[in-house]
Amino acid sequence: MKAVILAGGFGTRLRPLSSTRPKPMIPVLGKPNLQYLLESLEKIQEIDEIILSVHYMRGEIREFIDEKMADYPKTIRFVNDPMPLETGGALKNVEDYVDGDFLVIYGDVFTNFDFRELIKAHKENDGLITVAVTKVYDPEKYGVVELDDGNQVTHFEEKPHRPRTNLVDAGIYMVNKKVLEEIPKNKEVYFEREVLPKYVARGLVYAHKIPREYHWIDLGTPDDLFYAHQVAMDEIAKENGYFVIKEGAEVPEDVEIQGPVYIDEGVKIGHGVKIKAYTYIGPNTVVEDRAYFKRAILIGNDIVRERSEIKDSILGEGVVVGKNVILKETAVVGDYAKIYDNLVIYGAKVLPWKKVEEYEAYIKIKLDPTKVRPGVTPDRCPLGLPECIYTKFKAIAGEKPPCDECIENQWLF
Repeated sequence: MKAVILAGGFGTRLRPLSSTRPKPMIPVLGKPNLQYLLESLEKIQEIDEIILSVHYMRGEIREFIDEKMADYPKTIRFVNDPMPLETGGALKNVEDYVDGDFLVIYGDVFTNFDFRELIKAHKENDGLITVAVTKVYDPEKYGVVELDDGNQVTHFEEKPHRPRTNLVDAGIYMVNKKVLEEIPKNKEVYFEREVLPKYVARGLVYAHKIPREYHWIDLGTPDDLFYAHQVAMDEIAKENGYFVIKEGAEVPEDVEIQGPVYIDEGVKIGHGVKIKAYTYIGPNTVVEDRAYFKRAILIGNDIVRERSEIKDSILGEGVVVGKNVILKETAVVGDYAKIYDNLVIYGAKVLPWKKVEEYEAYIKIKLDPTKVRPGVTPDRCPLGLPECIYTKFKAIAGEKPPCDECIENQWLF
């Protein structure tokens, strides 16, 4: 049997992290999500080949496979999409390499689900597609599934405004090759919107519910990445204690750690540092004295200068954070960016390789975008920013208001 991993998407909602790496290469606890998927597939004996459907930054994926997965025991085949084909078009593009039933996994799915359960369920029904489904709190973001008592899918709707159930498509399928016959070649086709509903109407789609003991997260946004780290750390804490300090990490005795916390290999921590719950500090990161972290993700090779505070924020690879810097409110800093001393960044996205020397364009304010315009910004900052910072922000907005795209995407550039 073949397994197909769809790994060609742009990952726009994860920018700026996905500006320098393909979405399946977004790391959780220092390991790319693609590696988690490959390790799960390695355990399934009847799968003899993994097909990677790639497009965006495919060279990064190939380099990772060649360097880090050289000893992988199964065959890995690359199939390049000539252009963005979306999920259905990408499946059509692998038609020549699959036979009969095959497993399909979206490359941004972070899960420990045993795919053998889905394979078994597919063999036991008479459908052409069996979709793994799971319950979520926010079903309007996903494809919502309705089932009958025999687990046959009776209704499917992609991202409905008023979901009728919280059971959603998990982005994991068993598919029969016959399904690909009706998909046009070299065209953008959405599997969830254009293919799946058609076969649901014919009564040929069944579902398998992912049991509650497994986790499932769609790594679509920075908030999803935080949640994935939280789940992964909780699982480690059950078995290996409340925090993990990898070999080669230097952590002085006066460092305060409140787990779950994961400190990767080669990390050097200064004195008086405080590291609070759900913080991951990636390999070879240097943290100077009296820095503070809470629910922070540092991908690795970062430098955090003394007395800086990083809370609910993500640093890409090789980021330099100056002294007395505050990063909060889901700020996301792209790879190799540099934040100069004494800056406060709330909720902004900093582009890769950007040098942030002052409040140049936009600090995220949780208001209607029209209220960021000159003359109508509030007198006091609704986020509680220091008055000097907010005054400077208003002055900049008065000279050159942020464009609608900047406001919508929260860019600091």
